[in-house]
Amino acid sequence: MADGLWASGVAVRSPEIVEYVHRQYLEAGADIITTATYQASERGYIAAGVAADTAEADDVMAAVLDLAVKARFEYLAQKSGTSRRPLIAASLGSIGATLGNRSKYTGNYGCHVTVADIQEFHLRRFYMLARCLQVPRLRGQIDLLAIETVPSVAEATAIVEAFCQLEQHGVALPPAWISFTASEEGKVAHGETIEDAVRVVEASPSVCAIGINCVPQQCVSGLLARIRRATLKPIICYPNCQTWTGSEEWTNKNGQVTPAEFAHNARQWKQAGAMIVGGCCRTTPAHIRALAETMQSMENSVPM
Repeated sequence: MADGLWASGVAVRSPEIVEYVHRQYLEAGADIITTATYQASERGYIAAGVAADTAEADDVMAAVLDLAVKARFEYLAQKSGTSRRPLIAASLGSIGATLGNRSKYTGNYGCHVTVADIQEFHLRRFYMLARCLQVPRLRGQIDLLAIETVPSVAEATAIVEAFCQLEQHGVALPPAWISFTASEEGKVAHGETIEDAVRVVEASPSVCAIGINCVPQQCVSGLLARIRRATLKPIICYPNCQTWTGSEEWTNKNGQVTPAEFAHNARQWKQAGAMIVGGCCRTTPAHIRALAETMQSMENSVPM
């Protein structure tokens, strides 16, 4: 999106579209939906002209979070006889996701962005989210944090340090999963091994699950095997259904994975150690429906 907000911008300007999309994934069988806040930040909202100051930025983020809450409420109202309550994860991307220069795909933010800057960015956004979750209509409604597409050990370290500061100041947030973007060579985007990245976040009490997202499907099984050796925490994976290399176009080298192929591959990811399985870029409700049907026949899996 031209304003750098991606789905966050759509959620502000056309909230009914995002709420409708949330409902489509719930109807498809998703047990976890993520909010349209991946690229949200106070700085980003102000730069895009949708907020003038901190208070307005908080209001914008709360409204975007509320779209998922409303969608779940409406879904459950129509499914009054079910005991199934889908979870909502507040999506938070890397600092690179807010820079608008595709650096989130490499973790190379330039010498002008220090580790201290990365930590401060995440800490400020955690505080922003904490304020939003005190809004009456959102209290108790956000179940998880999805800290997604983390490209480097340095950023993972900054996130863990930000969590430590929150704990020291008595600020509570929902439990978080942290997922890395990585390659089939077993390295995160910046070049460190996936094992080293996992070990950085493994000991954090704020982290409830660790895994990968926004990766090609052919990389998943190998990465899961390496993650499994580095953590005892639940493992999450939600790869792309089509690969994007950071250029203007999605690659058509292998084409888009069909829902049936996606569900078939998911069986292998489950066997490789994933407890939570879902989809990232180019995943549609049809993919999630096929996945949910497959996962229902397998124990200890949560389609997302």
